[in-house]
Amino acid sequence: MSDAMTKLRCVWDGAAELGEGVFWHAPEQAVYWVDIFRSNLHRLHTNGSTQSWHFPGQISAAVPCAGGGLLATFENGLSHLDLETTTATPLVTLESEQPDNRFNDGCSDTHGQFWFCSMDIKQQDPSGRFYCLDRSGEIHQLPSFGQISVTNGPAFSTDGQWVYFTDTLEKKVYRAELDDMGVPGNPELYIDFAKEDGFPDGMCTDTNGGLWICHFAGGRVTRFYDGKVDRCIEMPVPNITKCAFGGANMSTLYISTATTALDDEQRKAYPLAGGLFAIDLPFQGVSMGAVSRPTGAAERT
Repeated sequence: MSDAMTKLRCVWDGAAELGEGVFWHAPEQAVYWVDIFRSNLHRLHTNGSTQSWHFPGQISAAVPCAGGGLLATFENGLSHLDLETTTATPLVTLESEQPDNRFNDGCSDTHGQFWFCSMDIKQQDPSGRFYCLDRSGEIHQLPSFGQISVTNGPAFSTDGQWVYFTDTLEKKVYRAELDDMGVPGNPELYIDFAKEDGFPDGMCTDTNGGLWICHFAGGRVTRFYDGKVDRCIEMPVPNITKCAFGGANMSTLYISTATTALDDEQRKAYPLAGGLFAIDLPFQGVSMGAVSRPTGAAERT
């Protein structure tokens, strides 16, 4: 089942090299997204106004921060962003022993925690790791999630029961059950993407239990229910990277895309590649809250 292409619209023709990190900021009624390779942060308000900021260091994901501003991942750790002064204040340096890693995807959960992950820049070594910044401000590495070359996700069921994450190159999506404090159990394979087009990238969930997964090099976003394909949104560009629900009714799906890995002819063939898209759907997401600044680090097993 495919949603009508007439509903899909490009709301920002940004030509991003690696558009990513889409999230909805409910108090501002705005959607944010990033271009990792150009290290730009973008904001689109529901009234159509746009703003952009450049923060050196390959910004990859951001979430609202308690007390104001944003908390963001860069290639070497976490920083606080003050958009009024265009200031990025480094807070925590991570993985200094992994010079070929950078941070990639990230998302806050229903417990007020920030989950984020690193990856191998060369996309060869299984050096990527998953982390969780909890409500007390401590950062925990999640060794039970394993080490993966290209990490993606994470996403959370809106009832707070599950966390989902992706091993992109191996084309596998996992899930782990969360306890009442948001601590994950052991992961299990949820979706084998081997027969799907492209590679599983960023994702989000809806209140009916659906998991929406972007297909990098697959040109679509697919809704899975109980691990099975439910419906697809066919995209006019090949590299789909991240999606998130937003809008006044939380029923607009915002979708980021990328021009990376496209040659000159492909870029001509897909003029909207790297744009931010939106589509109104008969599903709703939930808005995640602000997260605390980090205060320390510990390992969570």
